[in-house]
Amino acid sequence: MAAENSTDHLIRSLADKFSTALSGIIAPDQPYALLDFPDHPNVGDSAIYTGEMVFLEPYMKRSPSYVCTIENYARDIDRFCPEGPILLHGGGNFGTVWPKHQHFRHEILERYPDRQVVQLPQSIHFSDDATREATARAIGAHKNFTLLVRDLPSFELAQKHFDCTTVMCPDAAYNMLHLPPTAPAQHPVLSILRRDPEKVENDIRPYLESLGPIDDWGRHFWARSLTDRVVERYIAPQMRGSRMLMARRERMYLRQAWNRVHYGVKLLQRGERLVSDRLHVHIMAGLMRREHVALDNFYGKISNFIEAWGEDGLVKRANDLTSLKAALAE
Repeated sequence: MAAENSTDHLIRSLADKFSTALSGIIAPDQPYALLDFPDHPNVGDSAIYTGEMVFLEPYMKRSPSYVCTIENYARDIDRFCPEGPILLHGGGNFGTVWPKHQHFRHEILERYPDRQVVQLPQSIHFSDDATREATARAIGAHKNFTLLVRDLPSFELAQKHFDCTTVMCPDAAYNMLHLPPTAPAQHPVLSILRRDPEKVENDIRPYLESLGPIDDWGRHFWARSLTDRVVERYIAPQMRGSRMLMARRERMYLRQAWNRVHYGVKLLQRGERLVSDRLHVHIMAGLMRREHVALDNFYGKISNFIEAWGEDGLVKRANDLTSLKAALAE
């Protein structure tokens, strides 16, 4: 019971810290745009989006006036949202690991130099100085950019290299507060391991295979209905100026994000205990009140996040096979 109470307390405090950070930056009750919707299978990014909207809709007293992915952005924010802040979706793509998102960020800063632009909480990693310096130039040329970051190394990097207001802020997914499982566990241990550029090559996987199934966020899951796909692909491009279709897109995105979150809960509930190198398995396991072992991605994103905001009473950390065996033995 003590661990459960400490988990509840931490999650509530992180949601409160998110609210405090955003309310000090964005004035309520005004139009706003929310860019870079995560139209891909990563459940963690959808958990961030749902958490953003759990906070933003009641705080701003309205839904976003403009939403887009990096693929369907048509340089038309002013048509739908001529005033108010431009918000960039949070996550872990600030830097060089996922370059398309960074290039999009640069374009927004350059195209809207007189608008308030807020980067919602991100983890930062640059593997080359050239991209970091290009980002510094884009930020330096902007008149009103605020950068929220999820961990201390990201904060220190931003303070050193970027001329902007930088604020520590927890991940938006904590605004959901609780994601209760809907079915009992099927396996004593379930592992969710990355298969993308952030993975770490090590000797852990064979051991985990001996304990139970290994999975990852599934690409087979269709979060969008056939009707939604038809409207977005064939109708929306012919009616780019339609406010009705923009409002429909905004509702579709939120529905799609919640669909992916619910899929993620159904996947994670299969394990009595979870092992993962994904940050949002750690976060969602906490929201589900489920014991788990956190590994790390290649630049320490998960460890940096936990060190910034504290352990939830349910997590053990491991960085190699020996420490993983010890964590599972506990």
